[in-house]
Amino acid sequence: MKLNTVNSLVLVTGTATLLFSAVSSASAFTVYTDRAAWEAAIASSIPPGWNTILTDTFSNDIASAQSITLDSGIVSTNSGPITLPNSFNNNSVSGGVYNNATQAGNGTASNTITWVFPSLKTWAFGADFISVNDGGLTLTGNFDGTGDQTLSVFAEIGGGTGFLGIVGMTKFDSVVFGNNSDIVDGFGIDNASHTVPEPLTMLGAGAAFAFGGAFKRKLGQAKKKDKNA
Repeated sequence: MKLNTVNSLVLVTGTATLLFSAVSSASAFTVYTDRAAWEAAIASSIPPGWNTILTDTFSNDIASAQSITLDSGIVSTNSGPITLPNSFNNNSVSGGVYNNATQAGNGTASNTITWVFPSLKTWAFGADFISVNDGGLTLTGNFDGTGDQTLSVFAEIGGGTGFLGIVGMTKFDSVVFGNNSDIVDGFGIDNASHTVPEPLTMLGAGAAFAFGGAFKRKLGQAKKKDKNA
């Protein structure tokens, strides 16, 4: 687990290194490389109603395309310069694995891959990565509400394969995969998880109140009916 205290962001998407200055007024987000620890942190620190974890196991194959919708509802979209589908099956799902590739500059793979969450907001995101290159794949998101932060996936998980999870200080609506190098980094994701709001929470406070009122009315009518029976 790594606690990242961000004071000054000195990079843009595609940079591999973040510089952090620890000050009391700074926001913080937490990076996990153990899925169990990440799940425990979600249960203990994320507000009630937002700590349900939805996991995409990629059980259904999806053909390569510029933009695809995963089983979990995440919309995965590749940027240029390439046009999908292609022979490398970038931005696709096959055999229980999500496949894609990134590359900085004008080459044979997309500069960025954007995942937009179906609930539009999430507090946490985590994934089991496969075959990540050293100095290649990056993960970017506005994890604390102060602007985008970028992590090197290989550096965070300590190798090419492993779990990387984020617990944010505020809700974020998307993550972006990029590359710090002009060398293509083809990678896979075995499982991808994020937190989602409970169904009633998604209705909003007004709708929830109306739902509660309707339920009370039905309950009252039932009691009255039983009394007159």
